[in-house]
Amino acid sequence: MSIGDFGLLPPELIRQICYNLNLDDILNLQKCHHFLELMIDNVFFVDMKILEANCDAHGTVVSLCAPSTSTQFSTTTASDSWKEAVYKSNRVSKLSVRRTEDARDSYVLDVIERAELNLDEVEIVLQPGSQTSSQHSRSKIYPKLTEFIASCCRNVTRFRLEHDPSNSIEYTLQGTNATLIYTQDDDSLLQQHFVVPLFHALNEGRRCPSTLTLRIGWREKPVMALQAAFHAALPRSQRSKLQVLRLDFCNNVSALSRDEIQQILAQYAPYLNDTRQLQHLILDLSHSKLLASELEMLYSTISRELPQTHRISLYTSEYLPKADVAQKQKHTNRVACS
Repeated sequence: MSIGDFGLLPPELIRQICYNLNLDDILNLQKCHHFLELMIDNVFFVDMKILEANCDAHGTVVSLCAPSTSTQFSTTTASDSWKEAVYKSNRVSKLSVRRTEDARDSYVLDVIERAELNLDEVEIVLQPGSQTSSQHSRSKIYPKLTEFIASCCRNVTRFRLEHDPSNSIEYTLQGTNATLIYTQDDDSLLQQHFVVPLFHALNEGRRCPSTLTLRIGWREKPVMALQAAFHAALPRSQRSKLQVLRLDFCNNVSALSRDEIQQILAQYAPYLNDTRQLQHLILDLSHSKLLASELEMLYSTISRELPQTHRISLYTSEYLPKADVAQKQKHTNRVACS
């Protein structure tokens, strides 16, 4: 087919034409001529940085979006063109997968994996399905998602897992500094069979962060939440390189007494056995109602609970060491207190 007058159009005008078409029409337009295919790849698909896949029992909707506009270009997996759209969108850096428990189509993950996208942000939202959905359907998707994360998320710096608006885990990595925000109900089976394998797949093969911040939200058992967050954030193979660990108990700590905080940390201390190079353990108790005298007693108790092989200085956020002081203290086995 002849290119006709389309060959005379400036690239910006072709781009504007695409932005006023739906995704299937854009792909059909590309088939008119090789010149148009190359031009649209270079002026339209290069803009697409966000990919969303919404999967439920009725099928999957795949959407592309440019950060500069709120317009979404969508198609379904029932269309013949959706895979082509994913493959062409090789500049996508942010992926969002929303899936109900009764969704039957997981093939979209295979296509995204084959597209070899250089992803920087990934979000997975798992939503309840119909009443007929079962544990069997969940047990099938959990390994699939874990395998997908292991394959496609080696360069991801922000990853978020959500079960419902009140249950989420978010991991961010900036250089050698990692932060995990853990707001999750106590569910040991979910933790064992999905959460820990998923986050270990995310971090497998990466360098261990030198600094890790755990921000813990809880509803029932704070010590379980702290242990679960630590397991998710650091595979055992990476823990020996950790140098700074910061524990942020957020606003919930205001409801805890000194004895309760002491018990939480005492039960958590054995988990530090694998962190042989840990130099600073920082407790963010800024939201607590403890008196200075109670903090001093807490320091003393936790210091005794720490493994004898460690050389750790212990601080609260209120008494963080200045850089020169930290350098002098990093090989001591004392508890810092001001």
